[in-house]
Amino acid sequence: MVIKNYGRVMVLFYMAGFLGGILYTNLISKDYVAALGIFNDYFLNQFVQADLAGGSYLWYLIKIRMAPLLLILLPPAVRIRKAAVAVFLIWTGFLCGMIFTSAALKLGVKGIVLCLSALLPQGLFYAAGYAVLAIGLYYYPKINWNFQKTIAVFLAICIGVALECYMSPVLVRIILKMF
Repeated sequence: MVIKNYGRVMVLFYMAGFLGGILYTNLISKDYVAALGIFNDYFLNQFVQADLAGGSYLWYLIKIRMAPLLLILLPPAVRIRKAAVAVFLIWTGFLCGMIFTSAALKLGVKGIVLCLSALLPQGLFYAAGYAVLAIGLYYYPKINWNFQKTIAVFLAICIGVALECYMSPVLVRIILKMF
């Protein structure tokens, strides 16, 4: 019950960023999105035919997924943890809003399905891990951090990385072949 109440502020920050990403894409960068190559047929066909090297892709994912984790852990020492959490959630929401809007503008409903297939199932683990971390940082010292929370965040991120490396490319290829 308590986490549910604490999570409302986190969702508000994320959704404000998501709305900002939608508005930015529709109002300011619509022409740029139309020229964007990531959702064109050539790129999507190249992705279907590409063969990912599992080991190097895994290390790449570890580096890029752990960077936000490390960055969000630094501000507590500087006493700006609430602002860091808010900025992180707003920025993440903004990027997600931009990507979903770009996909919808270029591909319609297929673009949204493609984005969802690219985010699931690892996105659920990332969201859970970062939610525990964000709530813990934002509401510290009301919520005490402990070893179990550290392990839970670490495991959630690691499971997300493994799923993103080995399962997500397969799901995205299946969805792209259906188009």
